[in-house]
Amino acid sequence: MLISLIATGETAEKIKESIKQIGELVFEYIGKLDGEKIKDVFYSASRVPSDVLVVDLKALDEKEAVSALQSFRIARPNTRVAVIVHDRKPGDILISSIVSLGIYDITAGDEDTDWGEAVKKALLSPPAAYTQAARWHTGQFLNASIQAKERVIIEERPAGIVTIAVSATAHGIGCTHTALSIASFLARLGHSTAVIEDSQRPVFSFLCSVLKAKEGKVEGSYTVHGIDIFPVDESRNNGNWNYDMLLKKIKAGQYEYVVRDLGVLDSARKKEMYRADIAFIVASAAKWRWHEIIDRIDSEFSVIFPLASQSDVEEISFYAGIKGTALPYCPNPFARENDFIFLKLLAPVLPSRRKKKSLFRISLF
Repeated sequence: MLISLIATGETAEKIKESIKQIGELVFEYIGKLDGEKIKDVFYSASRVPSDVLVVDLKALDEKEAVSALQSFRIARPNTRVAVIVHDRKPGDILISSIVSLGIYDITAGDEDTDWGEAVKKALLSPPAAYTQAARWHTGQFLNASIQAKERVIIEERPAGIVTIAVSATAHGIGCTHTALSIASFLARLGHSTAVIEDSQRPVFSFLCSVLKAKEGKVEGSYTVHGIDIFPVDESRNNGNWNYDMLLKKIKAGQYEYVVRDLGVLDSARKKEMYRADIAFIVASAAKWRWHEIIDRIDSEFSVIFPLASQSDVEEISFYAGIKGTALPYCPNPFARENDFIFLKLLAPVLPSRRKKKSLFRISLF
């Protein structure tokens, strides 16, 4: 069970201990929320696929609570929402408004309640129905005149399939690792994602064999940690790009994002980088390897320095004029430790609520 948690500190620690016993905590915010902050946190929570969102009402500003929960319900209609209620009585207008949103998992208690056990018991039980929540419902809705305006969320999404190219300045620096990490991050956000191998040293077939990957949703692909991988078929590519040969299958798979592992940068691969919606060069920040990136990297490409510290990145920027992003050590490309970095790097091609001129279509939810 994948669980997201929004709670105050005093309640959160007890709940987190219980969550470890029944599932995995994939998102958490601990502290009091109000104003714009509440919208930002709930929006972030909606970007993370989870089975349950546990919300401590004590953490929310009452004026913004219903609106925030409503927005989350629209963005994640299939995610169960469990609400923790402190010292409130049936008929409370706020709780009645929450029940009106179709949120029936209401766990109530007082200052002596063991919230860890209470939440654990609630989550291990089947989702509540209206029958269990009816005692809280009066039919009243908090800020009813405002809610009508909140029913529609306008979100800008990339039009068509977004292609992300990843190349490296040399072998062994981490091109494949970075490509898999990016794809895994996108999959965790709930996007249908594929990785296509176009490197000089194919390894995906071996990787899929080691991980005992199952067949993906498109013929010739394998599913690994929620992403579809397309290894190079060396018997069929005849010098052509794997990506070009797979275009029909990519469209058939209805992928939102395709990550291309291009291997070591050369003139042909640089042209492929320009075909992508966004491109990344993986390079070493070691001083004796600066020559691999100086005069070779175009300013249009973002540079990623695996295993580098922030001071390393600042030094190469100062002396060589090359700006980049440090990617901390994370041996498992399918882990979430560096998600906050990928969120910033991929911001130009991720869904956004801001209006800007780009190749975006507007979707209504």
